Amino acid sequence: MQNLYWLNQVQTSDREAVGDRAFYLSELMQRGYPVVEGFVVTAKTFWEFLSVIDWREPLFADLPHSSLYFNADNPWQLQAIAQRIRQQLLTAKLPEAFAANLQSAVQKLNTKTVIFRPSLNNPKIKTSGLLESQIAWTDSDSIAIAIKQTWAEFFRAKSLFYWQRCGQKLEQLVPIILVQSIWNAPASGTIRTGNKSHQIQANWGLETSLIWGEAMPDYYQVETQTRNIQSQQLGNKSIAYYLANDPSDTETKPNSHLIFPQAHKASFIFKNTTSPLQIRVLTEIEQNQYVLDKPEIEKVIELGEKAQIDLNFSVILDWTLCQLNPNAEPEFYITEVAILNSEIKDDRVSTNLSFPASYCIQGLAAAAGTTIAIAQVITNPNPKLSNFLAGGILVAPAISPEWLRWLKVANGVVAEQGGMTGHGAILARELGIPAVVGVTNATRLIKTGDLLLVDGNKGEIRLINQVAINDIPSTQISINKEQSAQLSSTQYKSLNIDSNIDFSYMSKSQLPIATKLCVNVSQTSSIEQIKNLPIDGIGLLRSELMALEALEYKHPSLWLQEDRQSEFITRMTRHLTKFAVALAPRPVFYRSFDLRESGVKSSFSYALEPNLFDLELTVIEQLHRSGNTNVNLILPFVRSVADITFCGKRLAKVRDNLHSDFQLWIMAEVPSVLFLLSDYVKAGVQGIAIGTNDLTQLLLGVDRDSEQMTLAFNERNPAVMRALKQLIEMANAAGIPCSICGDAPALYPEIIDSLIRWGITSISVNLDAVERTLIAIARAEQRLILETARNQLQLFKGVL
Repeated sequence: MQNLYWLNQVQTSDREAVGDRAFYLSELMQRGYPVVEGFVVTAKTFWEFLSVIDWREPLFADLPHSSLYFNADNPWQLQAIAQRIRQQLLTAKLPEAFAANLQSAVQKLNTKTVIFRPSLNNPKIKTSGLLESQIAWTDSDSIAIAIKQTWAEFFRAKSLFYWQRCGQKLEQLVPIILVQSIWNAPASGTIRTGNKSHQIQANWGLETSLIWGEAMPDYYQVETQTRNIQSQQLGNKSIAYYLANDPSDTETKPNSHLIFPQAHKASFIFKNTTSPLQIRVLTEIEQNQYVLDKPEIEKVIELGEKAQIDLNFSVILDWTLCQLNPNAEPEFYITEVAILNSEIKDDRVSTNLSFPASYCIQGLAAAAGTTIAIAQVITNPNPKLSNFLAGGILVAPAISPEWLRWLKVANGVVAEQGGMTGHGAILARELGIPAVVGVTNATRLIKTGDLLLVDGNKGEIRLINQVAINDIPSTQISINKEQSAQLSSTQYKSLNIDSNIDFSYMSKSQLPIATKLCVNVSQTSSIEQIKNLPIDGIGLLRSELMALEALEYKHPSLWLQEDRQSEFITRMTRHLTKFAVALAPRPVFYRSFDLRESGVKSSFSYALEPNLFDLELTVIEQLHRSGNTNVNLILPFVRSVADITFCGKRLAKVRDNLHSDFQLWIMAEVPSVLFLLSDYVKAGVQGIAIGTNDLTQLLLGVDRDSEQMTLAFNERNPAVMRALKQLIEMANAAGIPCSICGDAPALYPEIIDSLIRWGITSISVNLDAVERTLIAIARAEQRLILETARNQLQLFKGVL
């Protein structure tokens, strides 16, 4: 039995070996369709490779021939097993005969780069979005690494969890890899055919930005019979991926409207020296331009309709637009094909909340990412009385900060209440778990035990399958009346979420920007990730969320009531020191407690109960005494000069022990700051951090956690934008720095241009938004520089 099958040679008898995806591609290729050439590496090769690995641990010794037993509901064990298997797989040497055969096949493709596309030959198990493709150079070392990385995808923690939940034994996996040529593409996308209408998605560059959720494609809905465009929507496309060292980078026909390759010369390009895959910032013209024109839409439709006729099914075709010949027009090529077993719906995903009928419900996309896990529905408002299964999807009426311990071990979050700027969404984004909020009736539509796909990019929850938790061995989980599993204290550890972002090629030195970029954090688990980010410091350290972990989830006031002030100081100092040391010498702006209980909020509450605020000041004093002088203080929710005066007097007691560079800032979130900022500066304020979440809420009279008022909560409202402009200009006039640390810049990157034009000092965002914010800042600054240069040139010409 051969281990490699070329697409142009696959026969009907080979279908089981190559899988449906490659089989249908070969069908189209052999009928004359423009299919990207390639070959299939079968599962037989995969298992042969595993059998020759010298497994160092007894647990894996019989891996190719027997099941691997583990508790998928224990995140520590699951992650540890996944890491060990992947490490040994990646460091093992390929059998020489297979390596030579593979290299020979790759060379026949006659291309500088190839893509390895993994799939599972099991139509009952959907792996879309689960397994990541690898792009590699065609030298022998790169090819060997790429195929091992692709095989390792089947052993990621999320994959192991999914296989077990689907009842798929490891020894029964049929992993298949499709190896194809990959070329630079001005555009890529998909077409989904239907009897009444076709749906087309299109994006600049390679498919990568779509797969990784970094771009929203243009959308076209075309009537099948007339081919008239029924509707179209411009996507949100700020970056694009391309391949390095490819002739088509610069050899595109000048009069082509597909400006992507030519634009490389005039826009930011981020190089990754170890990968063929590169990223660049799209110009404003490209962002506001539809990818496809009418003739190109016609060509895509012709491919889709013809394939639907020849295969006798509605289809989804992945296409790429390539210009292999510099003297010819770009042509469409098919990279993948999927068969739809039943007639597709002609409209977009329905928001009908009848889960059994549509298998999809909609909410607000609150935290990016996609995950597949078991639903755990908790309706009890007191989480102490409920149990939660580590690694599951937390489904609840609302998520409050007190639920942090459950969020840390959850794989995703679904909440009926809350908005994009609520605490549940903020925590989910920092912890790196997908979240969808504002999902009406979620706790009634979703049942504990449902296997869900939560898409935090689109705000969708899909029912994949219903898993009977009672069928899971009792040795793995314990079942109570709510069909939930008890989470022991030893399991309070977050699953490591695999990140697609590699910041090694995106440093501040390679992309110099004048505007400072900072992050908003609260959890010490984020520190390792912070170290690798191209940031200027922590713009907002949310103390009340940090304290949840530091104080063992007890309310701060309880430590005073129990006369445990000394322990409070020790615990808070220990946690804050971790941030200070990791970021030094970059600044850390610590926001004092913003507890907001019984309607008495923040700085005003300090006057009613100053002891807690005094303890926080002591913590900062101890840090400065120990040499961690990069910690500064932000006062929250300041209403009046009296708030600052009171806090200033308390601060004066420790001020002599603080470094001379220490700064006292305030959150600019109560509208009174628009009228009192100059008075605040006279009272001792040295900087402001604009909190757009609360500022928007108070300016517009909107509850940001209300799902009914989601549309009314708009941080781009003219009133909010004018307030931002006024605050920035007032801060500049007063000679103090001005930062913005709400969610607005991350949710609406288009406002960054205005912020920089007005003179913002720094922009602070959540961890998941650092990359796109850095790119947006660079693009905005470049545009401002160009405009200034043009204006000066016009003045110069006028003088002449």
